[in-house]
Amino acid sequence: MDKKRIIIGLSIAAVLIVLFCVVPAQHWFGLIAMLAVGGLGTWEFYGLLEAGGMGASKKWGTFTGLVFIAATWFYMIGSKDPALCQELPPDTTLWSVLLIVIISNFFRILRYENMRQGLENALGTLLGFLYVPFLWSFFIRVFLSGDISKPGWAGFYLLMMMKLSDSGGYFVGTKFGKHRLAPVISPKKSWEGLLGGIAVCIIANFVWILVTGGKLGSFSIGLFDAIALGILIPVVGTLGDLVESMFKRAVDVKDSNTMVYGLGGILDMTDSILFASPLLYIYMKFALS
Repeated sequence: MDKKRIIIGLSIAAVLIVLFCVVPAQHWFGLIAMLAVGGLGTWEFYGLLEAGGMGASKKWGTFTGLVFIAATWFYMIGSKDPALCQELPPDTTLWSVLLIVIISNFFRILRYENMRQGLENALGTLLGFLYVPFLWSFFIRVFLSGDISKPGWAGFYLLMMMKLSDSGGYFVGTKFGKHRLAPVISPKKSWEGLLGGIAVCIIANFVWILVTGGKLGSFSIGLFDAIALGILIPVVGTLGDLVESMFKRAVDVKDSNTMVYGLGGILDMTDSILFASPLLYIYMKFALS
């Protein structure tokens, strides 16, 4: 086991725990953090495409991604304010921004003399937008789903469950992993590791219910939800991890960046969260409402 990697990971976790437990969800620091993670992750993804010789409008794609992330933030803040909702429906504003972002990327095809190159760049740019900013926007939805004057407990819940299941999968897979989960994409991942991550996540969900009473933003989870989410979060998170591994393997890159020793870049640290966030948001809306 890489002890240095574990120490760095635990240090980052400690900082995040303090921030999630102290800073109100609506604080401007939260917006800056969401923009930083989404922007850096988008930039890294376009770097992967660039390394593979695939076209994309790196600056424009990152800029429009940041615009949509900010729009999602203000949409969630505005949805908590009845007066603002009457003056300007926040959902209408958000989807208008999304439409403008998508159309603007296709309009950029017209500036290329080589239409095929323009089409490839537009598709690459849209892929990056959908993969990072669009999926990341669901983490913002989860983060701001409760009382925004208090810390974003639902976001903390998702981050903790995902990382605990990742850690459980890492330790179990390292010690007992024999049956490869996806040998071509990620040879180190095993079925034993996935089962270990699920077991840890279910236990963590039970602990969450004992400590918080099952509170999850403006929703609450029970024992059935603890088991369901304990299974779904690691499975979908692992899928997200495999998708990013597929991208990196396709362009022959080990990490999306070398920002943090042993953990890679922002995209390497959030790949599972990008897929788990929409899952939890949908589960909260349809199973917990």
